[in-house]
Amino acid sequence: MEIDTIEKVHSIGYRLKEAKTTLNQDVKIDVADVKISGQQGEILNIPQWVGKVLADNNLAGLDAPDMITELKQALSKEKMVGEYQLSTLDSHFYIKLKEVMKDLNRDDYDHVESIMLELFRMRRGKLVKLADSIKLNSDLYNKLTVEEAVFYKSIYDNSVEFEKQIKGERNE
Repeated sequence: MEIDTIEKVHSIGYRLKEAKTTLNQDVKIDVADVKISGQQGEILNIPQWVGKVLADNNLAGLDAPDMITELKQALSKEKMVGEYQLSTLDSHFYIKLKEVMKDLNRDDYDHVESIMLELFRMRRGKLVKLADSIKLNSDLYNKLTVEEAVFYKSIYDNSVEFEKQIKGERNE
């Protein structure tokens, strides 16, 4: 599967996860087997996509994480753990960050993008080194985003195949 397809699937999966939503007015919804009802001020755990629709229409406030703060903290942690270690990121970190970035003005977008790219490049370098030396295990997998896990597997598989080409087949 291509990375775009994998990211789209995981992006849909992320939107199906529940999110804390505070209703701005009384709401009663019954759409596509999703039934939601509540009164103004009530806090509900509802699918992310429904919360976003309600928030976009000023019917509710969506309790979204402050991804820009999370990004800055992730970069700081990544610098602290060293060259051969990875800090843990939520598996949907980049998906959530890109969602938040869609709503930023140009200057803020450019600033956040530069921080994101610094984090991305740092982690990519570490992933290449790690994927060339060790097979993906559960400890490492739990530290990666969905995109990074696909990238890691690709690097590892290509590295193993390249090594086989260099060593050649042994005649017995």
